Amino acid sequence: MPDAAPLSRREEKQQRILEAAADCFARRGFHGTGMAEICEAAGMSAGNLYRYFPSKEAMICALVDVEREETAALFRAVEDTDDPLAAITTLLVRFLTLTADASGHRLWLEILSEAVRNPRVQAVLDRGDREIRAALAHLIGRAAACGQADPALDGDAAAVWLLALTDGFSVRIATDPAYDIAAGLAALPQLIRRCLAPGVTP
Repeated sequence: MPDAAPLSRREEKQQRILEAAADCFARRGFHGTGMAEICEAAGMSAGNLYRYFPSKEAMICALVDVEREETAALFRAVEDTDDPLAAITTLLVRFLTLTADASGHRLWLEILSEAVRNPRVQAVLDRGDREIRAALAHLIGRAAACGQADPALDGDAAAVWLLALTDGFSVRIATDPAYDIAAGLAALPQLIRRCLAPGVTP
């Protein structure tokens, strides 16, 4: 896989701002974070920062878009795999381990909460959700075709349930400091296999 192209100065500054905003949102919440705090965390003046992002809303939409693009690239890399069940498991586990602690999961909760109140954020989330559901349903269909999943499953419905499983896992990490993340991750592949297993009757 070729190395990623180097970032331009503008892209580097955008990335710096988004990393600072993500950290602030995860620690203090979207509405508990002021623009001044993000400026300080990014090491920029307000005038400079506003040249890149005019609002916190713009930052949170950009964070979702970055995640959507990265996720789409991961799915493209495995869409023709000969082992779709392994690809599904690897991808879902990877989504839950992009951050080493609960902060990234708290950020996800903040984004979901803001989407409930903010149509623009909801629209950005919906776009990503449509893409990931379609890509996951495609892999489930391939799994069914090679005997790894029940051919009677509705691919889209199964994709929704798998995403709900990982969303719930993320919520647990974000809200339960005593939760054993390693044990939960270890159990996830078996749960995914059981969700999709052929020949299982309710």
